[in-house]
Amino acid sequence: MTAEASYLQKRDYQAVAYTHFLVDVLNSSRSLLVAVLAVLIGLSNTQVGIVLLLYNVGNALSQPLFGRLADRIGARWLVTGGVGWMVFFFSLAAVAPPWPALFALTVAGLGSGAFHPTGTMVASQSSEKQRTQATSIFFMSGQLGLFSGPILAGILLENFGRGGYIVLPLWALSALLMGWFWLSPGQAHPEIEIAQVGQVSVQAIWQRLRTPLALQLGLIIFCTSTISMSAINFAPKLFTEQGYGASYVGLLTGILMLGSAVGGVVGGLIADRRNGRLVIRIATLAVILPVIFYVNAGDVLRLVLLLTAGFFVGMPHSVLVLMVHNLLPGQRATASGLALGFMFFSG
Repeated sequence: MTAEASYLQKRDYQAVAYTHFLVDVLNSSRSLLVAVLAVLIGLSNTQVGIVLLLYNVGNALSQPLFGRLADRIGARWLVTGGVGWMVFFFSLAAVAPPWPALFALTVAGLGSGAFHPTGTMVASQSSEKQRTQATSIFFMSGQLGLFSGPILAGILLENFGRGGYIVLPLWALSALLMGWFWLSPGQAHPEIEIAQVGQVSVQAIWQRLRTPLALQLGLIIFCTSTISMSAINFAPKLFTEQGYGASYVGLLTGILMLGSAVGGVVGGLIADRRNGRLVIRIATLAVILPVIFYVNAGDVLRLVLLLTAGFFVGMPHSVLVLMVHNLLPGQRATASGLALGFMFFSG
């Protein structure tokens, strides 16, 4: 049995990878729901931006706190609780009047904040020899969810109206059950890390994050996240206003995530075999032109440019997260929460 097969066959890894897929199906499909609600209510671009920012604030700022909690109590409660929270509020967004639905979409981000650092912790510790690959495939599962979410939501919204969207959060209930039965209820860390978790103070963590390397990582994360988040959040409203149908708008949003999923795995393979810094250099330079030209491109070329942009946006994702892990040894969930939280918030 190869090392790669060993982590792919672990039930806890399978549980968090499957959950990541469905969590990000909901995360990415929300932009279409917001676009529909914005048209119903008459929200401006600025108001849509505020709604999306509030979602990302709840998602992002909560992640370091949930990560620190996961380092202490393990994964089961935070994974299942996060998914359950999202199932409830996304279901409410499908059936409630427009303003309560918009509120539900705003607070749903806390569930994503609980899952992401916890799931990343479980994935990253499933294989020490191929840690970048294991983490990148975990992230690929999420990116495939980000790809599928807008497409599925577009089909449901176009054919069944807003009420048809409830199919997606009901589907996510299967991830809640898998996480409950397949994840350990106790401490998720290897024994060598249990003592370290209790010894590292918030002040010590802050000191480790004030190094030049941490500042450089923060700048790279800020730039790459701004590119991807702006495309994901505002492209749906832009093309909806231009008269495109929900299915095409969903495809545009999803194709960026498909490229990101493939790019993340390729970046992980290169990082394990060569150098993570090389992955970052290639990705940050190559993403510029596709992002500049996709808005005014023709329908077919736009899809190609978005796929290319997504590929290079996704390449350094797992590399950056694991670099933050290296800054905080023994605090993987906390490190994941800080890295992913900053990605969502800065974007």
